[in-house]
Amino acid sequence: MQSCFQGISPVSLRTHLVDAELFGADDYVMLNGVTDVHQVIAGDVFFAIPDKQSNVSLMIDEAILRGAGAVVAEEMTDNPFRMDSAGRLIPFFLVKSVRSAYARCCQALYRFPARQMNMIGITGTSGKTMTAFLTAAILGAADNTVGLLNTLGCFDGLDASANTITTLPPKRTSSWLSRMLQNDCSHAVMEISSKALALSRLDGIDFQTICITNILRDHLDFHGTLANYRAAKMRIFEYLGRGGTAVLNADDPIATEVTRWVKMPTIRYGVNEPADVSGMVLEQFSSEQTILLTAGAETLPLRTRIVGNHYIYDCLAATAIGLSLGLDLPTIVRGIESVDAIPGRMERLECGQPFSVFVDAGHTPEELRNTLHFLREVTEGRILTVFGAQGGTGKSLRARQGDIVSRLSNRVVFTDMNPGNESSEKITDELLAGVQSRCQRRVSVCHSRAEAIVNTLKMAERGDCVLIVGKGNEKFQLVGGEARKHDDREIARRWLFQNAERFMS
Repeated sequence: MQSCFQGISPVSLRTHLVDAELFGADDYVMLNGVTDVHQVIAGDVFFAIPDKQSNVSLMIDEAILRGAGAVVAEEMTDNPFRMDSAGRLIPFFLVKSVRSAYARCCQALYRFPARQMNMIGITGTSGKTMTAFLTAAILGAADNTVGLLNTLGCFDGLDASANTITTLPPKRTSSWLSRMLQNDCSHAVMEISSKALALSRLDGIDFQTICITNILRDHLDFHGTLANYRAAKMRIFEYLGRGGTAVLNADDPIATEVTRWVKMPTIRYGVNEPADVSGMVLEQFSSEQTILLTAGAETLPLRTRIVGNHYIYDCLAATAIGLSLGLDLPTIVRGIESVDAIPGRMERLECGQPFSVFVDAGHTPEELRNTLHFLREVTEGRILTVFGAQGGTGKSLRARQGDIVSRLSNRVVFTDMNPGNESSEKITDELLAGVQSRCQRRVSVCHSRAEAIVNTLKMAERGDCVLIVGKGNEKFQLVGGEARKHDDREIARRWLFQNAERFMS
């Protein structure tokens, strides 16, 4: 059993679940914990996470039939004194939060690797991925070995793996942190979602630095209300260790609110409001931009090939994080300037064409507005946009998305993103509902995303800009229950290379 799990140590549940009420035994030593009853094998601890579709008591019965050695639950069942087929009492741990208990036990299983590294956690509606990527680059420029867990992937200091989840489930997070420690990582940078905070996935981890990039309007399909969403984001302060630092966006209204009640040291960054770290744009082009970066009494120019007004905030946030970790401004600038591109984040495709092509993951109304405003400033010709909304989520945002994209683009093709089990036509209709009458002539619909990209590239002329937005670096498209191979960048590059001779004529 133990040989199946590398780098783990036996966990005394009594030791790590000190507030639990225990029935049927004095303790149980865990070698593996699971939350899916169908994955239970002999000796596993079953963490009975409640859901609307399942009966907890029935799940526990099935787990025991499958050989569970112990059960952790937050609901008292009819009979906490259950026996297995051999007549042995099954230890039953009653806890306040089974999700929290599971996360803490996963950390214990891997010997709490986060306690032996400098942990940096970044949350916010937008900017998390870029800020995390830049922070890792800054730490690397200071000769640190850095691990990274974010939407783009997982990196343990030696090996990388693709990823599509902003914050991994607790066991996978613990495993990756353990691998980082084994590879001598001194720092770990984590991108943290509101869902992970709401579901207590980070319990058992303390951070030295936390950063909130902004809190806008998103993920209401999961959280229900904006107040719930904000409350979930605020939970990140529960994970800031003693002596830690909070990095806040001075231009975001939530930062002003937070600074009234936080008791820990803070570093504020911004462009418009007074801040500890500030930036001013000196030059902007479609291929690069230069920012005057100021931290206290020190000012340095920062020249970066990654463009966009929102990217300025990501640079400032990463700078503030670097300062919180004791790094000097020249090292921070060197780290940021070492990043030529971030996959799917205002990623520029250069294949010899006489117009700009960008692929970006932005999808919230604010992200779309910021990106299109920037492109208007640096584009001589037209802005041609390909956009589709995510299925199954963000439904309340679609009319605003449709309005912004159609008003700020010269031509826009609404297409499919990841419709999943939702009707593509319904998603498109909700985008079209936000299009003002004066903008309707600019809009067309093509449900094939590949065809929409190619048709838009065919329309582009010298000096124009094509923006393919929404999916970013994703390499699949969810249609129904099927994940189909699809990469916006690959489709665009293939067409651009096939037409290279046309561009030279």
